[in-house]
Amino acid sequence: MLNENATDLKLLDCTLRDGGYYTNWDFEANLVDEYFKEINQLPIDYVEIGYRSKRSSSYEGAYYYLPDFILKECHEKCNKKLAIILNEKEVQIEDLKSFLKPCKGIISLVRIAVDPVNLERAFKLSEEIKKLGFKIGFNLMYASKWESYSLYNHDLSRINDVADYFYVVDSFGGLYPLDVENIFTEIKKFITIPIGFHGHNNLELALINSLTAIKNGAQIVDSTILGMGRGAGNLKTELILTLLNKQNNLPVNFDALFNLSKSFQHLKEKYNWGTNLPYMISGAFSMPQDTVISKIKKRYYSLNSIINENVNTEQNTISYLQDFPIFKPSKNFKSVIIVGGGGSPLKHKKAHQEFLKQNPDIAIVFVSSKNIHVFSNIANYQFHCLIGKEGQRLEKMTSLEEFSNKTFIIPPISTSLESYVPMEIKGYTQVLESLEFDNNLAQSATAIAFQIAFDLKVEKVFLTGYDGYSENIQKEELELFEENQIIFDYTINRGVSLYSLTPTQYKIASKAIHSLI
Repeated sequence: MLNENATDLKLLDCTLRDGGYYTNWDFEANLVDEYFKEINQLPIDYVEIGYRSKRSSSYEGAYYYLPDFILKECHEKCNKKLAIILNEKEVQIEDLKSFLKPCKGIISLVRIAVDPVNLERAFKLSEEIKKLGFKIGFNLMYASKWESYSLYNHDLSRINDVADYFYVVDSFGGLYPLDVENIFTEIKKFITIPIGFHGHNNLELALINSLTAIKNGAQIVDSTILGMGRGAGNLKTELILTLLNKQNNLPVNFDALFNLSKSFQHLKEKYNWGTNLPYMISGAFSMPQDTVISKIKKRYYSLNSIINENVNTEQNTISYLQDFPIFKPSKNFKSVIIVGGGGSPLKHKKAHQEFLKQNPDIAIVFVSSKNIHVFSNIANYQFHCLIGKEGQRLEKMTSLEEFSNKTFIIPPISTSLESYVPMEIKGYTQVLESLEFDNNLAQSATAIAFQIAFDLKVEKVFLTGYDGYSENIQKEELELFEENQIIFDYTINRGVSLYSLTPTQYKIASKAIHSLI
């Protein structure tokens, strides 16, 4: 048996909410109908149907906003108690009445996602929601870092007066079973209301952590179909139901469970959620998984540098960077060509080579090593942005033997991005003194490239390889696109002429390379 009280355990399925991180909270109507049809036949107590959110400037689907007609449809089709979740950071107390009025008679449980630093505000928010007649779930996030917040004190007992459930939320997927046991031991000194557990699967411990939570007194546990959820995903609904059936004789309609799992299989094949090494690192070191993935996809970070940044002190990184001289150009250039990672330079390789042969005073600035072979045997001076693991890529793509016309540039000391510098080029590497751009762009390879251009006192910048992205643009690609556009706009406002030599989706002027040769 899992626990002598496990027969009283309540289960909450939050597929439409947590799974929405992959679909942008858009789910096909027939899938939602199938979801409700099958889950109605399963021993699930609560179904969390999504967020109730304010309007934002980005696109999110129906189950992020839950407009009134969607609330009513869910109520009509689902015979379970319905739950929603609010992001405590985004909701104002004065908005609650109008915000939650359409939920009356439809939603049984309102959960709030609470950052530990905002406990005081969350108490007040919960109190007001409770006055409106809803049950409250107080979901306290970042459980693997609770000790750093000094949470285990009598302030926690105030939650008993404003909530019906207190949730331990393993946001980073970084808890181990012993951690879960210790957390429950501590919080039960202060919490008298039912305790819940919401686990993430970064370290593939969502199941054992949930079972440990149940053993230590959890009375409600979250799960999702096929584990569909943010990043590495969650405890699988079909798994916990199977175990509870086998060990606690919980009645389960396995045909309905099979049909339900099967209906989400195409989304699993499309989005391929689940853990991987970056998510494991996120969990092991309690780092936001979005940050880790963004650093890998957008920032040229190596996994070693991500871990070092989290574990080591900032002083260690600064000391390492101080091994290199500050970039002080011995020669200024009126024009540079900044080479991005798109496919257009290779497509127009001969044109680029001819253009640079005709213009030997134009310097080349490589944002990445992706297109360096397009410019082989070119005499023009070259600057290489050596950001993150770019040095590792460079080692694999070139012999690094000829340095007479090359300088390698790493980010300023003030940034946290550690760069790998191959041994062969340490004597040809310099560090930028500073960046003119906002701190949000301090780790952008494009920002580094343009700072090189500014330090060279250029009057004109040509771009190539900044093609843009396809219609199926990913989140990180969209963010990178928007960041690059900010950099381009800043450059133009600074008085530097900016032209793209190849087709681009960015809002900048063009000068077709074939017209210049």
